[in-house]
This record gives sequence, structure tokens and C-alpha cells, in this order.
Amino acid sequence: MGWSTAEVARLAGVSVRAVRYYHEIGLLPVPERRANGYKSYGAVHLVRLLRIQRLSALGFTLAQIGDLDEPGPHTEALFRSLDVEIADKIQQLQQIRNELRDVLENEVQEGLPPGFSPPATGAVVTERDKSTLSVLGQLLPAERQERLKEWLATSTVDSTADDDFEQLPDDADEATRADLARRMLPAARAAQNSRPSADPTPPTTARAIGTALRDIYNPAQMDVLVRVATLLDAESA
Repeated sequence: MGWSTAEVARLAGVSVRAVRYYHEIGLLPVPERRANGYKSYGAVHLVRLLRIQRLSALGFTLAQIGDLDEPGPHTEALFRSLDVEIADKIQQLQQIRNELRDVLENEVQEGLPPGFSPPATGAVVTERDKSTLSVLGQLLPAERQERLKEWLATSTVDSTADDDFEQLPDDADEATRADLARRMLPAARAAQNSRPSADPTPPTTARAIGTALRDIYNPAQMDVLVRVATLLDAESA
């Protein structure tokens, strides 16, 4: 006497619904029925269900499992294709794990985009800094991103103006803004000179960055950043 649908499903570790679905798509042959009208499953059905489960666990789709029923050159190709796909996923997961390790080892990096390290000066990375780096890490051309990462990780420029910039109120007076821009200039100059041959930022990207920065910083801080950029341009002229 064979097994009922519920019994073979339990033995194979699948649901009754899955067994019925496999019948519908032709992946599992329909067994003969007993005199009472109920299906009677045998070892061949159990083995088939176990194979479906194993191949599914390896990552094959049900359609691919059906294709594997007929041995041929395509069979090896399917396995090799899946192997490449799994290798790519492993690489992606390893990258995620490396980033997670960075966060665990140094909490100040939490929220920073991949590849960015804490400042070499030991300065605290504020939430606004993290937001800015996230935007720049997404929008800047690749070479400019590398310039920024290298400078942040290796620069020893003493930027004591950072705290004042972070605390700058939106109603700061003219003298305070001008003085702060001059004090921030050395760090900005060092960042610009770290890799002077970097690709220019496309105008549309520059506008997008400007829009994002205006949301991150208050008007006085934005004014200081514009002043710093103006001073840099004047030096390059």
C-alpha cells in the first residue's frame, strides 16, 4: 500500500499544496489511485520530491529543474551558470560582511558610504558629515570619490574650524562667515590638491549636489561653503 498525499508530503518535507502544484506544472507525475479514489504515492514519487527539494535548495527554479530531467549539454550549462551566480552572490555578501565589520570595529563609520574611513585627524564625524559623504559618495564621478576618500583617510590638516562650522547659526554675521571661510580654506585646498587631475563634475551632478547640501546645511553654512569655493577658484585663476 502506498502513501497518501499528506503522508508523502510529510516524508519529503513539503506541503500538500506544493505536491499538488508540482502535479499541475508537470514536475511530479500523478500516481495511480486506489479503489477508494485516493492517490497512492510510491518510492518513485518520494525520490522525485526529494530531488526537487534538493535542487530548489541549490538555487534552481522549478522551470530549470524540469529542464534537468533530460540529460544533455544544457544540463552542465545550467549547473555552471548557477555556480557563477552563486559566486557573484558570495562576493556581494563578503563585501557586505566587510562593511559590517568596519561598523563593528569603529562605530564612527556607521552611516558612511562604502570605502569611506574616519578622518585621519580623529575628528568626530557628525550626522551632517555622514549625510554629505553619502550624497557625494553616490553622485561624484569615480575619480573625485577616490580623491575624497584618500584625503579623508590620510590628511593631517588641522581643521579646528570644523566645530565652529557645525555650530554656525543661520543668522551668523558677515565677519563671522568670512573668518570661518578663511579658516576652512587650508583643509579645502589640501582636498583639492590631493589629486588635481580628477575628472570634472558634470553640471547636472553639481546641481544635484548643491540641492542636497542646501537641505543638509543652514543658509549661513552654505554661504561659508560658497565663500570657500570662491577663494579656491581665486587661487587657481
